[in-house]
Amino acid sequence: MHDPQFKARFVDVPAIIDDWVRPYASLKGAHVLDFGCGEGVSALGVGLGFGAARVVGVDIMPDPERCLDVAHKHLGLDGLPSFLHLYRVQPGRLHDEKDRFDLAYSWSVFEHVDQALLDDSLSLIRSVLRPNGLFLAQIAPLYYSADGSHLHHVLNEPWVHLRVQQNRLEDMLRRSVRDPSEADALWSTYCTLNRITHQELIGRIRKSGFEILRIFTTRNDLAPPSGLLDIYREDVLLTNQVVVLARVSGSLSHVARN
Repeated sequence: MHDPQFKARFVDVPAIIDDWVRPYASLKGAHVLDFGCGEGVSALGVGLGFGAARVVGVDIMPDPERCLDVAHKHLGLDGLPSFLHLYRVQPGRLHDEKDRFDLAYSWSVFEHVDQALLDDSLSLIRSVLRPNGLFLAQIAPLYYSADGSHLHHVLNEPWVHLRVQQNRLEDMLRRSVRDPSEADALWSTYCTLNRITHQELIGRIRKSGFEILRIFTTRNDLAPPSGLLDIYREDVLLTNQVVVLARVSGSLSHVARN
């Protein structure tokens, strides 16, 4: 497994999910929803690595259609396992709203959810979880962090998206990316980021009827430009990742913060 990006999605993300949910439930034999599954690589890893009985992945993009090609390339699979079910869905919808799950997770997805659909998406996830079902949400990088533009691999200037006007940012991007279609896709991704903060995500999850079990954040070790500190709170500029574990119902025994 020589591709570090594939390893991160297939091995590392499922291992983190297992570590987070283990104090409350087991992935073995669980029915799991991957909300925003992309090519389904992490969903595949959750099933193959941790014995989930069924993993359903949904995405609004056509990415799930590439799962078998990716799995064949990196794992030598000639067919997808019977536990894996991948669907392309409409924004704000699931494959089947009568389906039920023990766990739902969303990895680096909720910053891409349309702002108008944030609360509806969280409520939808809650509605398909069984009593005491778990929900794990992760976002990285958060919009207001140094790399929050999602363009840092081509524009390696911390907080560039907060420091320059939008037309100049687009011009910088197109000068850095020779392929116009790639530049179009990157610009579209940037323009549709919903700019949610870590505090807002936590609040919206709680408001949707979840109990917060655990919160984890990481921070940039860079010093924000003084001009940005005149506009934004320092913790918003420095917090680049948030992970939240929540539960649908039952008494909240403790809240762990790392």
